Amino acid sequence: MDEHLARLLANTQDKNEGPRKQAELDLLHAQTNPEFPLSLARIGSHTAAPVEIRQSALSYLRNFIEKNWSPDGDHAPHIHIPDSTKEQLRNIILELVLSPEDERKVKVAAR
Repeated sequence: MDEHLARLLANTQDKNEGPRKQAELDLLHAQTNPEFPLSLARIGSHTAAPVEIRQSALSYLRNFIEKNWSPDGDHAPHIHIPDSTKEQLRNIILELVLSPEDERKVKVAAR
């Protein structure tokens, strides 16, 4: 799933509207896959990936977490994130934030 999401993230930055809109739609559909948040976190922490793809993955992850991590007032999360996935996400993001990562943009996105 990581490679597929990385391609979609790259396509969201396409200057052509058609591929960009399709990639955004495909990312919305991919959110229902239980591996979606972990895959985004792995892409964001993969130092060989282009910086803009890593930033995009972490940005999508942040938005996904904000909407689905826990109930917000009267609204239940749209997509349930299992506790085991939450623990894995915490560990991946913490490792990224504390790593000797040289790319400041990625570290900022991870916070």
